[in-house]
Amino acid sequence: MSPRHFAAYAKRDPKGYQTFSDSMWNSFVSITHTIGLSNYFSFTPDFLGKGAALDPTAQKRGTQEDTN
Repeated sequence: MSPRHFAAYAKRDPKGYQTFSDSMWNSFVSITHTIGLSNYFSFTPDFLGKGAALDPTAQKRGTQEDTN
């Protein structure tokens, strides 16, 4: 099947194509984890950061008194 086939499918049935696409992606992730290839794929983009950038406990949270 060509890319045109999938483009036409996406245009004709967007919700069905999204379901199909999600299913294919979930299958890919499941298979790579099952056979041990997950170390070779990064499912988290680098720009999301590591460490304190995404750790909610490491971020300073102001109290109501701090903001007044």
